[in-house]
Amino acid sequence: MVLQAGQLAGVISGIVSGGEMSQYRSAFALLLLAILLRAALGYLREWSGVRASLGVRRRMRTELLAKLDRLGPGYCHSRQTGDLSTLLLEQVEALDGYFSRYLPQMWLSVTLPLLILLFILPLNWAVALIFLLTAPLVPLFMALVGMKAAAANRRNFQALANISAYFLDLVQGVATLKLFQRSRGEARVLGQVSEAFRLRTMEVLRLAFLSSAVLEFFASVSIALTAVYLGFSFLGELSFGAWQGPITLYQALFILLLAPEFYLPLRELGTHYHAKQEAMAASERLKALLDETEHAVKGGDLVLEPGPVEIEFRDLGLTYPGREQPVLKGLNLRLAAGERVAIRGPSGAGKSSLMNLLLGFYPLNKGELLVNRRPLAQLERDGWLQAIAWVSQQTTLFAGTLRDNLTLARADASDEELMQACVDAHVVEFLDRLPAGLDTEVGETGHGLSGGQIQRIALARAFLKDAPLLLLDEPTANLDAQSESLVLDALARLSQGRTVLILTHREAAQLNADRVLELVDGDLVAVESGRVS
Repeated sequence: MVLQAGQLAGVISGIVSGGEMSQYRSAFALLLLAILLRAALGYLREWSGVRASLGVRRRMRTELLAKLDRLGPGYCHSRQTGDLSTLLLEQVEALDGYFSRYLPQMWLSVTLPLLILLFILPLNWAVALIFLLTAPLVPLFMALVGMKAAAANRRNFQALANISAYFLDLVQGVATLKLFQRSRGEARVLGQVSEAFRLRTMEVLRLAFLSSAVLEFFASVSIALTAVYLGFSFLGELSFGAWQGPITLYQALFILLLAPEFYLPLRELGTHYHAKQEAMAASERLKALLDETEHAVKGGDLVLEPGPVEIEFRDLGLTYPGREQPVLKGLNLRLAAGERVAIRGPSGAGKSSLMNLLLGFYPLNKGELLVNRRPLAQLERDGWLQAIAWVSQQTTLFAGTLRDNLTLARADASDEELMQACVDAHVVEFLDRLPAGLDTEVGETGHGLSGGQIQRIALARAFLKDAPLLLLDEPTANLDAQSESLVLDALARLSQGRTVLILTHREAAQLNADRVLELVDGDLVAVESGRVS
């Protein structure tokens, strides 16, 4: 930059003074070299900033996903999916401008003006004084406008999280809205929410453009002040500033060429300042997630031995975080290895909470949960989960092939093992009707398959996993009579030789359990001949 200004000022002042163009060939060569170097280094700066930002965002998403894994499904279930998605996607993406542009520009805005002053001060102290007095005005007004932009960004991110959660709820419930003829009304509400978000976004943009306008104004005034001083010096009206004699044409041109460069880093910093405020607003919510207390059971180093599993609850109690009323209190239960126990009770009695404790989603508030006479908290977490086959009332299928969804249970399963699991779970009865068999693409959440078919795929996973502990949470809920019959037949074969815990309302789904218990007021009581004893 300094080389470019020096060579250009030398060429112009020499030609104006009567010099020949041929005398300045070396100056033109240096000028061209300086221009090419600036372009190359500018590209390198942009490239390195983008690379740094990409690395930071990738690491941030990795840390957030690891945190959600440690928090467990219990925490994720209590949060809106749209809100978490916005956090992982949009708000992490908001960090881009800070690391790729603002942070490098902050260092340039400190080093480049100081570098220019080192060259200006030996030529003219008055211009150096003008630069020193006017330079702080740029970051001062940048900060004043930036504080308003930060508040607007916080409101905007909250509005984005709300609209994302609302839109996802609408998409997932569109069939129900159509049935109750509420789709048009919800479409109008969505339009109003979207318009409110648009207005908030425009508010942020308005403040960003206001910041740029203010910075351009003060930079222009400062450059104009320098030009006026140099003009009056040439006219002889001002005789101060130069260290030796009157100011020369070369010095004036050199100063005027460097004056815009002096303020340019500060102006660009102001342009990127709203990126910092956006990143700060996003980071508050990201930090809040990273600081969340981890309630899920972390597990220990003890490896679960292969073979049958024995479960025992001793005086077990559970109160969910943030609530005062306990869900389970003083519960005692022992499941011997290979025993089948069915637990029934009304919705909200705490049946699913019992399952969540076994899966390690929540810690115990009191009592003990023993697996093969060892506390669950001492068992290695992944090894314990590998010993569990879980079939819930809401099976999740992911976008991909049917084969991909089945091999979630066992990644190394052969085609023969996959087909045997499909036979055991009655999946083969509709497999031949699928266009590509096991390689048929399955839509998100099983789009294109019926509820009974999805439940049979869940059973095929359980057969494929061949785990010693089988947890069944309302496995026949929302199924028609034919699908229920097929699922129950598969479950009867799957439960042979395994420790089974069944949560259900239906007597048919109790699978000839060895014991049937009723969950009443947070405790278990035996059921005899259909009556609570």
